[in-house]
Amino acid sequence: MLELDFIRIILAFFCGYFLCLSGSLSQLTTNNGISSPSTLGMDGFAVAFVILTYFLPVGFFDWLSPTHLSFCIFLSLTVPIFIFISRRPKEITVWKELPTQKIIIFGLAFNLFIGAIFSIVQFMFVALNFDFPTSIWFGSLKQYELSYLFPFSLLFLICLIYTWQKKSEFELLNFGKAIAENVGINLRKLILFNLLIALVCTGLVISYFGVFSFLGLVFPHILRSFRPFKDSFKYEIVLGPLVMGVVFSFLDFLCFYFLIYGAEVPVGMVSGVLGSFFLIFLVLKSKLIRS
Repeated sequence: MLELDFIRIILAFFCGYFLCLSGSLSQLTTNNGISSPSTLGMDGFAVAFVILTYFLPVGFFDWLSPTHLSFCIFLSLTVPIFIFISRRPKEITVWKELPTQKIIIFGLAFNLFIGAIFSIVQFMFVALNFDFPTSIWFGSLKQYELSYLFPFSLLFLICLIYTWQKKSEFELLNFGKAIAENVGINLRKLILFNLLIALVCTGLVISYFGVFSFLGLVFPHILRSFRPFKDSFKYEIVLGPLVMGVVFSFLDFLCFYFLIYGAEVPVGMVSGVLGSFFLIFLVLKSKLIRS
């Protein structure tokens, strides 16, 4: 009988937590119910760094695994970009009214572009008999290491502290940017850090386990189906990701134990199917846009 490793359970919980948190922060910041790491182009941005890692010269930082290396490169470029943006003059940086529709269209187009590049690179590597993470578009926790716990635990702690300290500001921002700014909230800084946290959470999950389609979009809407989370955004942003972390761990548990012809179905594939059906249901029920 197969035994599910406790480390995998914890990592699955972290993945569910980060996916839900990144989705909630994306939707809060843009005030748009269809915003998510996928629709904002964050998924494609993170995948691009995974692809880049496999083009580095042999022996380049060979003391790091490809997963660790891709996330380190991702961080080393992402954080400086956000620091640069934060220091730009306020008059040339749009914070109050983000062009959400254009950003989403660009994000979707960017993800499609990265997907096409990924397919080409995958074909080249397979044709040349080189190793390549062909399953990255269907996230899976089959391959994990004890060393993964450090970056996941560290980011989890940072997110807990950040969401707890900013929970009141999140609640005010949820009522509107004008209200948040009128009570003295540094709107520019809050938006910047919300997007940075969402991007880093997405990059971490994708670097180590691949893409989990739709979950960043669907998880927050699932939470809002229940009154405590619907009535208070503080509950959604602080407690919601913890709940979805447990849900995702259970989903990964089912994938681990219920094999199909002896093979484990990637949890990212299952979540993609379930997420797409739930997304269709939301569209039909017209509940995508936050009220």
